[in-house]
Amino acid sequence: MPFPIDRRHPAYLAMAPIWQRLRDTVRGQDAVKARRTDYLPKPGGQSEAEYQAYLGRAVWYGATRRTAKGILGALMSAPMQVDLPDRARHLTDAVTRDRRPLAALVRATLEEVLITGRFGLLADLAEDPARPGGTLVYLAGYRAEDILDWEERPEGGGLARVVLREGADRLRELTLDRDGYYLVVLWHRRDGGDWVIDKTLAPARGGLRLRDIPFVVFGPDHMGVEPSLPILLDLADINISHYRNSADYEQSLFLTAQPTPWLAGRLDERDRPDAIGAGTIWYLPEGAQVGMLEFRGTGLEALKEAMLDKERRMVMLGARVLEEPRRAAETATTVRLRAEADASILSTLAATANEAFETALRWAVWWQGIDRPMVRLTLKPDFVDGRLAAEDLQALVAAWQAGAISKRTLFDNLKDGEIVQPDRSFGEEEAAIGRALSTPGG
Repeated sequence: MPFPIDRRHPAYLAMAPIWQRLRDTVRGQDAVKARRTDYLPKPGGQSEAEYQAYLGRAVWYGATRRTAKGILGALMSAPMQVDLPDRARHLTDAVTRDRRPLAALVRATLEEVLITGRFGLLADLAEDPARPGGTLVYLAGYRAEDILDWEERPEGGGLARVVLREGADRLRELTLDRDGYYLVVLWHRRDGGDWVIDKTLAPARGGLRLRDIPFVVFGPDHMGVEPSLPILLDLADINISHYRNSADYEQSLFLTAQPTPWLAGRLDERDRPDAIGAGTIWYLPEGAQVGMLEFRGTGLEALKEAMLDKERRMVMLGARVLEEPRRAAETATTVRLRAEADASILSTLAATANEAFETALRWAVWWQGIDRPMVRLTLKPDFVDGRLAAEDLQALVAAWQAGAISKRTLFDNLKDGEIVQPDRSFGEEEAAIGRALSTPGG
């Protein structure tokens, strides 16, 4: 073997910091502050105690998480359409090994692709606990960080090898044997740190073996194992920059908001006041002067304006609709064309997800004994379509990100504007998004 089994592909190593950055910004303030100087460098001359206070005063603006949840809702706004052969229709209701429905896996997958720009789906089989001697066909999902290494066929046409992490001490290697047939090698790490083979499997269906690896990787704009930049990367980077401005702004307020007394004159040690406030009398020698230092500069306003500017930019990136509110000279057609150009990013993601799930489901159906199966999965995200005006959608996203309106108010407006499907309740949408964000993968 040319490389250690747990090697990380060079493209993986290049993307890992970006994946971490996106995960932290989506998780929010606690995750961002836990990484301390990774996102908030320590100003020169600060002690550790001073930095802790500086860090504590910084405020995280949760635009990345709010936007991820909003986009996920838009992607799943219309009912997903699935066409499977009769013998495989059960996959709609239980497609993963733990019997999760297909819609839940699709939602969790899209959320992962929004965050990291990458997700993998494996069509696999295992012993069916409900039927002794039977086989359970299922799809397993792998996050970007769990697809460690890979090789593509020299002539193109798919993977030649991929290594997947399935726990701290377990790896699954999918490869092709010398004759070009699909082979699975399961590895585990011993206490000494060495990796050893647990088992080698040659999956077959009635004596037939695959000449392809039934694993598909996709991103926001293409099918393929090479990582893509996440859709939310620009938003996350501005979010972090806004956070740093916030830290400086809060620090400046702390240092300058309270007036500071000053004394001038020849004062003995016994003449120096040790308290200030109502009821305190200062006895000063003749000629001494007193006053209060108060901040009158423009630095705070500059910081505040920088933060507001970045909030506006985050709104525009999140809404993906208009760069500025519609000008009077713009026609409705112009506004619609501009909205559709931005929405095409997510339309491309939906189309790529359709293709990825159709490919994975075809492999799953093949394992069940159906050759050349007809499989169709269609996501139809409902973007701006003349029902809720583009500028209104942008204003709603802005108000939500800023905390000016509640999540329920946002939901009601999206539902009235036919962005959210009419038969879904607020509680159902909340529960669905909560499950997707808390349990990614398959």
